[in-house]
This record gives sequence, C-alpha cells and structure tokens, in this order.
Amino acid sequence: MSMSSIFIVVGVVAIGFAMQIVATVIHNNSKKQFEKENPDAAMMIIKDRQFHLLGFTETLQCLTINGQQYPQIMDGFKRGYYLVPGSNVLELQYETQRPGILHKWVRTTYDPQKIEVTAEPKKKYSISYNKKAQQFIFEEVAQAK
Repeated sequence: MSMSSIFIVVGVVAIGFAMQIVATVIHNNSKKQFEKENPDAAMMIIKDRQFHLLGFTETLQCLTINGQQYPQIMDGFKRGYYLVPGSNVLELQYETQRPGILHKWVRTTYDPQKIEVTAEPKKKYSISYNKKAQQFIFEEVAQAK
C-alpha cells in the first residue's frame, strides 16, 4: 500500500469521526433543549429486538408523536422518546424479519397505527408490540429504588 493510499484512508476515517462527533453534539443539544422546554416530560422506552444472532429481529418505530417527529433518546442501550404530560397520540409501525428458505430474508411490515396514551409527569413507560393480539402495549416501568 502506498503512502498516498494510507493518507486517504486515514483522512476518510478522521472525517467520519469528526462527523460522528458533530452529529452527537447536535443530538445532545436538541435533547437538552427539549428537556429545558419540557421539564416534566415522561420517558417512553421502545422494547424491541433489533439484533439477533440468527437474524430474527423485531423492530418498533415511532413515526410521530402528536403529529410531530421528536428526537430519539437513549436510555442505556435502549431507544426511547420523551412524551409531554397528558394525552399523546403515537403513530407506530412494527416490522419483523427472519431468515427465509427460498429468499434470503422474509420481512413483514405491519401498517402504521395510531394509539392514544396518557403520560404522567416524570414517569417512565415502555411500548412494545404483541404479535398474537396485534396491538401495541403501553405500560409504566417500575422505578428501581
């Protein structure tokens, strides 16, 4: 490998790191701004399985909250969103993926659904999808003390 190729690779990696840092700073600033504007906001954690060694994934996406897109937050390694106290209308979509026999992957995407949930100030909730009942489950998460 020539020296110029090494410089190109190092430059591309450095640009990638810089872009990631800028994106993280922008995301954290929007999160802090939302927290400042809504100090009583509740947190909704998405319970899905985006990674599985054999490829059996279940993905839950929150498309809109009250007709608007909100920045996604992280709680540990779990994705989530802030909810304003009171009634919130969530537009959610569920998708499953598994390895196929005739095709490489079999993906099933369920139509988006709107559900109305009520959030209390500064509480933590989880949202998941029950495939058998074909409905979303919104429940309060018990706070560890």
